[in-house]
Amino acid sequence: MSEPWHSCISGELKMVEELMMHDLESENPELTEMCQYVISSGGKRLRPALCIMSYGAVGGEDMDKPIKVGAAFEIIHSATLIHDDINDQGEIRRGRKTLHKEYTISKAIIAGDYMFAMGFRLLAAEAPQIVDYIVEASASMGAGEFVQKDFEHAASVREEDYIRIITGKTAKLFEAASKSGVAVANADSAMLEALGNYSFYIGLAFQIVDDTLDVTGDPHSTGKAVGTDLIEGKPTLPVIYAMEDPVHGPRLVELFEKPYVTVDDVHEALELIRATDAVDRCLGRAEEFVDQAVGYLDQVPESVYKTALLDLAHYIVSRDR
Repeated sequence: MSEPWHSCISGELKMVEELMMHDLESENPELTEMCQYVISSGGKRLRPALCIMSYGAVGGEDMDKPIKVGAAFEIIHSATLIHDDINDQGEIRRGRKTLHKEYTISKAIIAGDYMFAMGFRLLAAEAPQIVDYIVEASASMGAGEFVQKDFEHAASVREEDYIRIITGKTAKLFEAASKSGVAVANADSAMLEALGNYSFYIGLAFQIVDDTLDVTGDPHSTGKAVGTDLIEGKPTLPVIYAMEDPVHGPRLVELFEKPYVTVDDVHEALELIRATDAVDRCLGRAEEFVDQAVGYLDQVPESVYKTALLDLAHYIVSRDR
């Protein structure tokens, strides 16, 4: 059995975990407990991994730098998830109650704000020259969420609208994490652009696969029930493609446009999507983005980190969680 894509940075990722736990300690015990609840729920840690691997791929040697920057990215990303779950009224995240369900909405908002502040503090202390990258990514996340809100339960949504949404929600933060790793290694602009573009496109692929798993995934693996996006009326690519189907699309449009859906509605919608070619089209689109991403790695010198980046790209389109 081949080693996982992150095997060359497993020690660094362990240090990211320890640093996040340490830096999120507060004078208030409950706030510390809430932050650690979020961090300890796990996650793929793709953003710190991209930062660390990009740093190593361009010849960076002092791993302490990308570890701190990567931890900051993951803290900020985790803060966005807290606020997203409140906004979406989500109840389960990674197989556990969402923070606002485990505690309260008001306390979860405060914890999210605190994590944002701590993440930016860590980033500014370690690498002030890259703060602009994450500010830009954070602004894009907000813009993406607004576009998503505009198209909730709206059958008029198109693939280009969806790409705008996931560019802000996912791809720009992936890109910023890689660029930050390259920047703290003081590599040239060619490497900055190449690795930034690589991460941007795997970010698009990652989100497409994530949204497809909402239709096809096993809840025990994904940590959330299938059909969650349908319940929330989110305009994901499987829904968009399935609504184009001449046979099953019209009924799916009716279900998607309902402001409130029942459990039976969701089950019917999932069956309709699975009866079309939407899932295959989504996975094909994700593979196209991965191919684009991998092309940018041609400019990056050979190393264990480049190999890991290639392995990560292939993992993204083959994963089941």
